[in-house]
Amino acid sequence: MLEDGDTMKTGFQLKYLWHDIDVYEFEATASNGQFSGAAKAYVPIGGLAEAAASLEGFPRHVSDAREIQLGAFGREFAGGGVSLRFFCKDSSGHAVVEFRFESEDESNTGSRWNLPEQTAHFFAGIEATAVDEFVGELRRLEENKSGIALLRFHLPEL
Repeated sequence: MLEDGDTMKTGFQLKYLWHDIDVYEFEATASNGQFSGAAKAYVPIGGLAEAAASLEGFPRHVSDAREIQLGAFGREFAGGGVSLRFFCKDSSGHAVVEFRFESEDESNTGSRWNLPEQTAHFFAGIEATAVDEFVGELRRLEENKSGIALLRFHLPEL
């Protein structure tokens, strides 16, 4: 997860795994330094371009809020899901992203244990320039059908 050697880094990473004519499969990982989450997610072809378009220019004003979802939540869907909600936490326009991860435990499929999905929910501070860079990386990921998109976090405090 977001490793550089053995050092854990903060940020959100969306890593291309494969695609067919309908969907991409990605590995989504994030850590804010205290909490982390990971999920494999299926995204329809064109879905990354839509996500990039919906995030473009964030934030325009202090009440601006945007949300994207990659993959799907619930046992009735394959893989997992991650939801990213972008908003400003105060009247000064300090931006935050809220993460919700759900990861299906594929090793548990069909077992007698019938364990629930694993989940994570946490927040991280971000800067507008980091969102702009992430938007560009999402578009490149869609076009190239390979690579990684990274959203850098602004730390320390939320």
